This record gives sequence, C-alpha cells and structure tokens, in this order.
Amino acid sequence: MLPLNTRTAAWKGWAIMKTRSLIYALVLVLSISSLASALKIGGSDDDLSVWVEQLSIQAKADLGLFKTELSVEFGVPVAKVEQLITEVQMEPGDVYVSLELARISEKPVDEVVEVYKVNKKKGWGAMAKELGIKPGSPEFKALKENAKEKSKGKKK
Repeated sequence: MLPLNTRTAAWKGWAIMKTRSLIYALVLVLSISSLASALKIGGSDDDLSVWVEQLSIQAKADLGLFKTELSVEFGVPVAKVEQLITEVQMEPGDVYVSLELARISEKPVDEVVEVYKVNKKKGWGAMAKELGIKPGSPEFKALKENAKEKSKGKKK
C-alpha cells in the first residue's frame, strides 16, 4: 500500500486527467455541432431563405416580367404585386412566398402579409406555422419545393 501523500497525489493526478478529458470531449462535441450547423446538415427552412434570396436576385433582372408571372400564377392583379414591393417594401422573393403561403393556407394575401410584417425576422418556417402550416408537413415541403423550382426558373 502506498503512503497517504502518494495516494493523494495519485488521486489528484487522476482527477485532473478526468477533468481534462471531459473538457476535451465537450469542446469536440461543440465543434462538431457548430460545424454541422454551418454546413446545414439535414436542411431547414434556411434552404427556403436561400432560394427566396436567389429568386429576388433573378426577379430584379426583369421585374416587369416577374410581376406579370406572379399575377398570372396566383390570380392577383399586377398592381397588388407592385404594392407589396413598393409600399410594403417586400423583396420580390418574399412576395412570391407570401402568395404561395396564401394559396397553400387558403388565407387572404393581406393576412399573410400582416404575418410577414410581424414575423419576418423569425423566418419563413415560423411564418408558415403562424398560418397553420406545420414545418415538415406536406404543405411546407410543397412550399419549399415550389420556391426551389421557382428560384431555378423551372416553375411557371
């Protein structure tokens, strides 16, 4: 049996080693978690935000055509689309998603726009949820797919 001082020193050494191991493991887990978030592993409504941003860029190249396309696709007057862009100060992609949400949720466009005004910082997933469209639902997946296709110029 080791003398008391030696056992105490050994115990302290073991405790320090365990503490360091736990700290290293915690740092590793947090690093992997951060990396996964940065790479968007699994996707999210962040994908939708990217597609909406791409759509806005494309729409600005020929805004007149974009307004006409939305008017035809959603059955709203071009003047309404112009109002959303100029008076409400929505980006063209946001106008598209608002009209798509109105169609999917069967709510009036003005109601969707009010939800947009209040919740735009929370993201499209939160806005869809506010309108009764649950994230992960077939309706939300359709919203994302439609926005993705529109941002690639495939949906008319």
